[in-house]
Amino acid sequence: MTPRRSFLDVACVALAVVLGLGIGWLDLHTTEVTVTIVALLAAGFLLGLLRPKAAWRWGALLALGLPVMAGVAIGAGMQTAEPPKLDVRITLVALAFALAGAYAGVLLRHTLAAVAPGPDAP
Repeated sequence: MTPRRSFLDVACVALAVVLGLGIGWLDLHTTEVTVTIVALLAAGFLLGLLRPKAAWRWGALLALGLPVMAGVAIGAGMQTAEPPKLDVRITLVALAFALAGAYAGVLLRHTLAAVAPGPDAP
């Protein structure tokens, strides 16, 4: 693995953690589920497009932001739009949407590579 790849992987992991926590915070401060779903899809899509290898990790990191922020809200007694819940079903649904977004990004990346191969193509 080259240093550039390693840095890019670390940067994408950091981005996924920040986006996941941000989406978790957003989920606590809105009553609309659609906002959270669109954010998970968009963040997953971006990360899948940036780093298509092992896209499952982007979905997992994004989805884990919801229970982490719910736990923080419960522990800190934060004022939220609705009472925070630590429910594994919510995390699994978030994981499904984050994975859908990530693999859509991977699909677009591979489609673009097939249509317009870069300088590394044979």
